[in-house]
Amino acid sequence: MTKPSGATKTFSLADQRPGPVAQFFVTLLVRKLIPFVFGVLRRFAPVFRFPFTNTVIVTSFDYVQEVFARQKDFPVPYQKQVDLLDWKPTFLLAMKDTPAYWETLEQVKKLWCASDLDFVRQIARDVSEAELKKADGRIDAIQDLMVPVTEAVIERYYGVPIPEDAKQPFFDGCMHVAGFLFGSQTLTPKSTKSAQRAISVVWQVIDDAIDAARKNPLPENTIIGRCHALKVTDDAHLRSYLMGMIMGYLPTNTLANGHAFDVILSSADAYRIGCAAAEREDHDMMLRVVREALRISYILPGLWRTTPEAQDLGIGSTKTYKIEKGRLVYISGMSAMKDPRRIEDPDRFDPDRSPDVYMVYGHGFHYCVGAAIADVMMEEIFTALLRREPRAVGKMVFNGNFPWNLNITYRNL
Repeated sequence: MTKPSGATKTFSLADQRPGPVAQFFVTLLVRKLIPFVFGVLRRFAPVFRFPFTNTVIVTSFDYVQEVFARQKDFPVPYQKQVDLLDWKPTFLLAMKDTPAYWETLEQVKKLWCASDLDFVRQIARDVSEAELKKADGRIDAIQDLMVPVTEAVIERYYGVPIPEDAKQPFFDGCMHVAGFLFGSQTLTPKSTKSAQRAISVVWQVIDDAIDAARKNPLPENTIIGRCHALKVTDDAHLRSYLMGMIMGYLPTNTLANGHAFDVILSSADAYRIGCAAAEREDHDMMLRVVREALRISYILPGLWRTTPEAQDLGIGSTKTYKIEKGRLVYISGMSAMKDPRRIEDPDRFDPDRSPDVYMVYGHGFHYCVGAAIADVMMEEIFTALLRREPRAVGKMVFNGNFPWNLNITYRNL
């Protein structure tokens, strides 16, 4: 298998991390200014052409869901990033609504099965309990709990062991590439070279895992073992699928867990309900608590779509908007899930809301294929944490837009 070229120096996000002043303004922008501006737009201009740019921002619940639902009119623009990373066959989330997409999706579903959820749950439970017992009452909940649980699922369930000396560059590479894929659509030679270097260590870990499994077959309850035993697809496609699931899993779960836990620790109602659910081991309520926390503090402002042809948005409503051909469309699920026209008292924590108000895993086409895996992992992490009545030690620390550190104390069991 051909590996993408890159610099010999191992990628590290320590090289990319903003200084304290820059980080202050990044955090202020992402957590305060963007939600405020999008809230104003949602109220007065829910489909808004940003002046002097090619970008249209969509912020209201109904219009965001309409863009999600009309995937052929508003396709994803991520293929150019995938091509720059020499990612072949392509990433599922970069694919448009074609027969090839549906064929790929069916293969992925054969590899990641609903019957595996008990196995994933056990991994998440065992690692959560072990890390909390080892830390003995004080822990960085993100780096020393949430990340190890996620990596354990990649290793034990995916069948992709991460060498100890590669763990930090592997994590840093995943986080950086996720930002490259789904962040700004302005790509520079510098940002491209950095992303190519970041992804190289991840490719190496995946390639080594596949090669090792060819020599010493893995059990069928691992993704690689199942693929090889059942001959679901060839190694080139397996390699791409593993990269896709890792890129969609490790960075997103780190973002989601950090944001959700921050809300739960900051809200008296969320904390009380979450701790009670943990004590009862009520996974259904725990998942409701986490999803409501993510609705209140979503993981990113929005996602990108394009308009290969001019489109009218608002079909069937009293107000339609014309979006010209060739526009970049930025749809904000973060804003949509705070829309008071669809969500009553949106700033109030209420885990008993209808499932219809949530878009934490997207909506319709490109709905997260790994949602069920993420759900059981979050249920176990937050049950283990909230059983111990955690308390924050200071505020959550960010690295760019990524939650990075959240120190807590907790009672030992």
